Amino acid sequence: MARRLEPTVFLAMLSPVTVALVAGAAAITVVSGGHWLAAAAIATLVWVGRVVIARRYAKRLAALPRRIDPFALREPWRFFVRDAVQARNRFAASLDRATAGPLRDRLLEIGESLDRGVTQCWESARKGQRLTDARRSIDAERLRRELAALPGDDPRRTSLDAQLASHRRLADREQATEAELERLEVRFDEAVVRATELGTRTGALDDLDSIGHSIDEVVLELEALRLGLDDVEAGP
Repeated sequence: MARRLEPTVFLAMLSPVTVALVAGAAAITVVSGGHWLAAAAIATLVWVGRVVIARRYAKRLAALPRRIDPFALREPWRFFVRDAVQARNRFAASLDRATAGPLRDRLLEIGESLDRGVTQCWESARKGQRLTDARRSIDAERLRRELAALPGDDPRRTSLDAQLASHRRLADREQATEAELERLEVRFDEAVVRATELGTRTGALDDLDSIGHSIDEVVLELEALRLGLDDVEAGP
């Protein structure tokens, strides 16, 4: 199967800058007394070099973490991500006020777990919206009307029944995903509030360890939810 070119690479192949570099290299070679074959070879090398650089740049861009944007989603999925981001930001603000020492070091570790939790929440919410989009693409009311108008022995009923069954499965999975995200969001918020409170106390390191473990558990459950939705296709 042919590999799809990244947009950055495709644009580099045909961009005015690439054309100018190739044409300039060829022209300089000819003006300098070089043969037209040499000019063509040098122009080709310039073009290949430009594409190779663009490909490396595209790979670096792809390796960067995806920007978390709650407003790229619709409700209810937007709410979950927005709430997680706000909780993480409140924790970060309290962390800035913590004094150096073992307590702050533990808070920093918890902050890293919170970052992972927000990322997992974002990915799960994106996949939840895909479920919503897939469900809405099936007009269940129209299918029911068509089914009601067909005689019992009409072969078209099989196809309509199958589409309605798909709609029901998507709706059930969508509701289950929303309920699970809501449950984990509550636990996430509670742990962040507790960690923020303990971060202001001296001698609260043991209690912070307990909260840190709770947050780690929530993050693992969010990751499991996201992995369970990995077969959802298409996305925002």
